[in-house]
Amino acid sequence: MYRITNGMIAANTLRNISAAAVRLAAANEAVSSNMKIQLASDDPTVATRAVTYRSYVAQIEQYQDNADLATAWQKTTDSALSSLSDVITSLKTIANGASSDTVTDDDLENYATTVETDLQNIITYMNADESGSYVFGGYNTSEEPYELVTTDIGNTVTFKGQYLSLGGVISSDVSDEDIEAFITDSSSDVYDSLNDAADNAYTAYTKAQVAADADSSNAILAAKAASALATYTTVNTAVSTYGGATNLTEAAADAENTYDTLKTAITTYGGTATLTDAAADALSTADTLAAAVTTYGDSYTLTAAKEDAYSDYQTAYAADPTSSTTTAAKATYDALAAAITTYGSTTTLSEAAEAAEATSDTLAAAESTYGSSTTLADAATAAKNTADVLSDAVADSEQDITYNVGFSSEVTVNIEGQDVTGEGSDNLFNTVQKLLLALNGDTTYKSATIDASGNVTVTTNTLDISDLIDELGNALDRITSAQGTLGASMDGLTDISDSLDDAYEAYSTLMTDNENIDTATAATELTEAQYTYSAALAVGAKVISKTLIDYLG
Repeated sequence: MYRITNGMIAANTLRNISAAAVRLAAANEAVSSNMKIQLASDDPTVATRAVTYRSYVAQIEQYQDNADLATAWQKTTDSALSSLSDVITSLKTIANGASSDTVTDDDLENYATTVETDLQNIITYMNADESGSYVFGGYNTSEEPYELVTTDIGNTVTFKGQYLSLGGVISSDVSDEDIEAFITDSSSDVYDSLNDAADNAYTAYTKAQVAADADSSNAILAAKAASALATYTTVNTAVSTYGGATNLTEAAADAENTYDTLKTAITTYGGTATLTDAAADALSTADTLAAAVTTYGDSYTLTAAKEDAYSDYQTAYAADPTSSTTTAAKATYDALAAAITTYGSTTTLSEAAEAAEATSDTLAAAESTYGSSTTLADAATAAKNTADVLSDAVADSEQDITYNVGFSSEVTVNIEGQDVTGEGSDNLFNTVQKLLLALNGDTTYKSATIDASGNVTVTTNTLDISDLIDELGNALDRITSAQGTLGASMDGLTDISDSLDDAYEAYSTLMTDNENIDTATAATELTEAQYTYSAALAVGAKVISKTLIDYLG
């Protein structure tokens, strides 16, 4: 048998009291902190889950903050676009009224005053900001992007300190000499120009070449350098073709038009035809159709004109098969028959003549660019490459501002100003300037371009206020398109925000369930711990209170 000593009883009693005290302390800590564990070592599983859930909740909270910022930005943009749409609608109404036969000089003066105010309002709306960040300025959000400035050739609007359209709309009262001087001095200050694209392409090429030179055995780096050089060469050729001050987007559109024209010319003349031969044939077609317009009338369809031309040919042939009249009639008939294949049977003579003249001009320009002996097929390939490179350059110049609003989810919050106002010569501010000139009685305006050699060409254009109605309609279409793009993004962001709210609630619940105690259970545990501790103390008091004297007696 084992003998149980008083010391053993006392030690065991103290151990029980200590355990009860520890239990009571833990229960008390749990109730007061509302947490299941105080240290990771208390329960490693709970601790590991806590880190994971807290990380998720923190990320979701950041995504929610980003979504709120994105929503505020988009609402500011939407409000500005709505206000801008109202102003353009008002300008369109003014243009309609001013084109009426009953308009008076006082009406025109009042209209002009209103338009000047509207121009300032347009600039104000395009300088809209959200918490100090200008929403239409692309990456440069700290400064007002649009400004109406006064120059030596009249007022114009700048974007980020550069001219939107150099020499786009100028009063006919300004001399050609003054225009030429201004354009020459300002040719480097055009926003998003081909010169900028060429500079960027050259920078990209030099970086790629440096990397390739540093690792001469790396075929991938060598290929990247070669590709960058090809891009730079293409853009630099485009500078020579269109002029460095040309807007990049306009140059890309012209290159695409050249490619389309060359494709059509291949169908008409064959891919092996040289540019010289095709350009000559196109010029002949344009001249023949222009003459047909004079002969048959501009509203004649190609089909009707062809029938009349065939009748004229038969008449001339019957009179003298070998006469020059017969030869000319046959040429007209052939040209009209070919034009039907190219432009369609219901196309009017005037439309076909304009299209043929445009084709002739494009082929003549291509001849200058690619060389007279180049075939249409080779020229089309080169034009396609130019169009693609310039299109890529346009894409690279886009300045989308994005917010991270979810796990691997981003939303673009901004609409670039150029997407709203238009680019190059086809921009809203030029239309408003033309409207002001027309309201002040001008019937013409000047425009100017500068080529790669620095030669300035000044052109006088007819100014008809009724034409501006269509231009303002195009401006409204751009705004509507921008609102559509923005609206789709806002709808998507709303869905994302709702998903974030659901995710926040779900992970917050998981986090709470993992870390927080059940209050009722914890209270019960605390009561039981208090009772156990009190009982342990009571028993211990009886055991430990006895001394050696009690046993000796």
